[in-house]
Amino acid sequence: MDVRFNYKNINVALLICIHTLLTGCSSIIDARKQKQPYIDTYYSGNVTLAAKDFTEKSEDRTGTGDELMWSLEAGTANYSASEYQTSMREFEQSEAYIKEFDQRAVINARAAGSELGSALTNPNALPYQGMYLDRVMLNVYKALNYFALNDTAGAQVELRRMREAQKQVVKKFADEIRTTQKEIDAQVQKNQQKSHSLGNQNTNINFSSIVKSPAVNDAYKSSANKANKLYGSLANPFVSYFSALGYLIENNYGEALVDFRNLYRMNPHNHLIQRDYVTAAKRIGSAVPAQLSAVEPYAYPLNSKIVYVVLFNGRAPALKQEKFQIVLPYVGYTGIAFPRYEYFPVLLPGLAIDFTYQHKVQSIRTEQVADFDAIMSQEYHDKLPSMITRLVISTLTKELASYAIVHAARQSGNSGAEIGAYALTGIYKFMFNTADTRGWETLPKEIQVAHVPMPEDGKLKISPIGVGGQGKEIALKKDTNIAIVYVRALSANKLIYKLIELE
Repeated sequence: MDVRFNYKNINVALLICIHTLLTGCSSIIDARKQKQPYIDTYYSGNVTLAAKDFTEKSEDRTGTGDELMWSLEAGTANYSASEYQTSMREFEQSEAYIKEFDQRAVINARAAGSELGSALTNPNALPYQGMYLDRVMLNVYKALNYFALNDTAGAQVELRRMREAQKQVVKKFADEIRTTQKEIDAQVQKNQQKSHSLGNQNTNINFSSIVKSPAVNDAYKSSANKANKLYGSLANPFVSYFSALGYLIENNYGEALVDFRNLYRMNPHNHLIQRDYVTAAKRIGSAVPAQLSAVEPYAYPLNSKIVYVVLFNGRAPALKQEKFQIVLPYVGYTGIAFPRYEYFPVLLPGLAIDFTYQHKVQSIRTEQVADFDAIMSQEYHDKLPSMITRLVISTLTKELASYAIVHAARQSGNSGAEIGAYALTGIYKFMFNTADTRGWETLPKEIQVAHVPMPEDGKLKISPIGVGGQGKEIALKKDTNIAIVYVRALSANKLIYKLIELE
């Protein structure tokens, strides 16, 4: 191996450092910290300002690699602020970014440049491609936008895309895991060859040794405990529920029953899902599982003169930066930054719904249909071994490169060059040891659902449980056939209500 000192190597690294400092990208300042002021504005309840700020940021970050993250946040914030056209535009742009990622060849000039950037810096240098949950939820929000714009046909198109996206993510995820492992194996081999030329230290590192680190072990166990294995790989129960609702709007009980059956497998103890399943099955004369034989169907149809209340509750987990120590060849103890989830408490237990039916006031409460802590933790947990191993291998690659530069400077006999090499490589490694904390932070922590027959007086009252106040009275049109009341709980006392009425 030629280890002659090369000033060009230092100049290249220096230019990268300066460029990154000037652009302020997430390679140095992690995305969570960059986005915190905007997220605080959103969850404070000032969604109009948050929508404006996120939209401006989305436009400003085009071409940086972070654009998908900002467009997803802008889409959600604009939906909350009732800026439906802007929300649609942002989500359509998000889809375009994802489509571009998927169509990009495994090896081409752009991808090669991105991989080079990742090797020199960290995963933040690669374009953010989102979680697999994101690919499905953006269609959920697009459907909600179409419903809000009174375009049921457009909403049904998005529901079909949502169903297809849910099917595709499982295959794409499996392909990603395989591809990542191949990249890890290839880099391990390169590092072993480089190590042999520098002194032949053992550079073979695997997750079984890395997970012994307390910080990594805690993240691994925490995500395992949060994940819900009953959901299945990357499954999102709300997608199935929203899909069933879409079929019911089309008077298709057969397909709705398929969704309810899948939901029952994911949430076998959920009373709402049990009764929906039994109601749909008996409506079309389908068999009911023996364990549900005692469950009473609803006395009203699920697709006529009914009100669905959908609560998007709380704040989804967000990635934060943490570091763990590991002993690496040539350098000894090294701190490596990695992302792990921070979970937020449920501030609102649910909603109580009071309505008049059969000449008396009745009351029900919403039930959890989807736990986003569990959904997101499952994907994170499955990715963590390859993600952490890749970070360690990447760090070792940088250390080997730094070692080679310093060694070459020392061999040159130029003390100034050696000092400069030490200083530059030290600053370089410190600056780019930043975790990739990019994510969609305006998603809810959970989704709860309830439904009631159309109130006889056309009114229903929705009240946050455990919170004082008068609640919200919803007045419905007489010719409404199916109503959807969307409620976004940013906190226990900051709720946004939207009413969708379908004739």
